[in-house]
Amino acid sequence: MHHMKKILFFILFNLLISCNNKESDYHINVDTYKKMISEINEYFINHDQKNLNISKYYTANFVFHSYPAGHKKGIKISKKEYISNLKALKNKNIAINIGHSIYLPGLNEKTFDIDGSVRLYYGATINAEKREVNFSGYQTINFDDGKISEIWEWKDNSGISIIFPEIGYQIDDTESFY
Repeated sequence: MHHMKKILFFILFNLLISCNNKESDYHINVDTYKKMISEINEYFINHDQKNLNISKYYTANFVFHSYPAGHKKGIKISKKEYISNLKALKNKNIAINIGHSIYLPGLNEKTFDIDGSVRLYYGATINAEKREVNFSGYQTINFDDGKISEIWEWKDNSGISIIFPEIGYQIDDTESFY
């Protein structure tokens, strides 16, 4: 019986440690994402800043998924395209600011255990000259060894396109505006 208690204690102890590791990963990943968002916001706020050095936050094979109208299965873009799209906004004197954010731990879709991924509800503003649009979005963000490996994003691209047609999606277009 004493041997059985040791085995049970060992199993419970390992389970507790593995759960805490994933929760720890989640908190580290949220901090990483917040730093990246802060750098993106600073890039758009600071008119003199020419470089956007956020590549370090992403894996080499990062993929961004978005789901505009007319693209039921979504659109995928690479890290290079994603960062280039952000730079293109600034080159058009269009700024984005990601403001209010609610971060939640992501769950493994099979076990429903916390897996270190991040879920994000956010509010953002896009503005240029006398035009401005506020919108909300949702992201699922996966990490690999502390770097962002994949983002799935849902937001009102059509509504944004009404105010900013030059950066929005066209039904047959395969480019994301950021």
